[in-house]
Amino acid sequence: MAKRKTATAKTVEAAPSPEAAEALATDTGAEIVLNTNFAAIEQDAVALLHAASLLVEADTPEKANHALDHNLRLWVAIKTVLQNEENTLESEVKANLRNLAQYVTVTTMGATRGSIEASKLVSLSRINMHIAEGLLHGQKNRMVQERAYEIWEREGRPNGREMDHWLLAEAEIADLLTNR
Repeated sequence: MAKRKTATAKTVEAAPSPEAAEALATDTGAEIVLNTNFAAIEQDAVALLHAASLLVEADTPEKANHALDHNLRLWVAIKTVLQNEENTLESEVKANLRNLAQYVTVTTMGATRGSIEASKLVSLSRINMHIAEGLLHGQKNRMVQERAYEIWEREGRPNGREMDHWLLAEAEIADLLTNR
């Protein structure tokens, strides 16, 4: 099997065909994150979930290497956009994501030494799923907050009805997301 160097100069086995190498370069999900600046919640969540599914479904060493490479590129892209001054995430969130990116890098490099443990792939997959879930949950809360504010304004900004507005907004947003 062909060998190649990763960004960290570690040698990892890769698929030998040029088509497979091209697919790795273009289908990493990293492009999504780099293009969205980690601010297009749904697209970024889909990229994380796709990487998670590759990790979970990796049932051969070749698929595991592909999934690890894919995931590593995604997290390098996340770390890159977190350094961008235009990124609007809170500084604490950025710091937590940078720490996760470091963990993903170290775990990926460890997973590629010798045989790849399924538990490492599952661990990395769970991280991606949890971050995607958090992104989507945060987006849903923002949507509810905006809708509750619209309802409050529509009703003439009454005092003491915050919970009513919030619950109505939650129901509307849940219905909207269910019927998408």
